Amino acid sequence: MVVLAVPAVILLAVPAVILLAVPAAAAPYPDMVDLPGRPLAMARTETTVGQWRACVEDGGCSAKPSLRWSEPDHPMTDVTLADAEAFATWLSRATGRHHRLPTIEEWEIAARAGTKTAFAWGETMQPGRAVCYGCDPRFDHRPAPVATMAANPWGLFDMHGNVWEWTQTCADPECRTRWVAGGSWYFVPHQSRSDGRSAQDARLWSYDIGFRVVRD
Repeated sequence: MVVLAVPAVILLAVPAVILLAVPAAAAPYPDMVDLPGRPLAMARTETTVGQWRACVEDGGCSAKPSLRWSEPDHPMTDVTLADAEAFATWLSRATGRHHRLPTIEEWEIAARAGTKTAFAWGETMQPGRAVCYGCDPRFDHRPAPVATMAANPWGLFDMHGNVWEWTQTCADPECRTRWVAGGSWYFVPHQSRSDGRSAQDARLWSYDIGFRVVRD
C-alpha cells in the first residue's frame, strides 16, 4: 500500500478592505451646502490650508510661507480680501461654477440657519459648541481643525468662532474696510454671535481671519 502525503490546507486570515470617506477638509474643492429656500450654496467649512495649497499649486493663489498654522485640515488664515477673492476666482475657473465671497447678509442668514437666537443653539454660549476665547480649553490660543465642533442645523461648521470670515460687504462709504463675520478663537463668545461682525481693512491680513465661499 502506498501512503500519499497530503499537504495540510492552510487558512490565511485576509484583512478586510476598508473604504474610508475622504473628509471635506482634505478635498481639493470645498464641499458645498445648498441653503434652504435660496438659489445659493455655501462651503460646509472655512477654506482649509489644504484647499489653499491646491489653488497655489494650480497657479491661482499666492503661497504663504510664514503661515502660523499650516496643517492641511486647519482654516486658512493670513489672507487679505484680495487673497480670498483670488481663491474664489480660481475655484470658479476650476469647477466651471461661479464662486464668490458671501455678503454679510448672506453670511448671517447661513449662521442663523433658520433660528432667531444669538447662537444657532440658543441665546448663550455653551461649552464645546464653538472655538472662541474661554469656550474650549483645547483651543484658547489657536484655531481648531475645521468641523471639530458640531454643525449648525443647515450642516455648516464653525459659523460661530474659530476664525473671522471675510465677506464682500463694505463697512464704510469708501469701501476701504469690509465686514468680517463670526468671531474667532482669539475673541470672547459675544463676538461669535450669528450677527457678530467687525470692520477690517481690506488690505490687511491676520492670523485669526479666514474665509469661506458661496456658489451662485
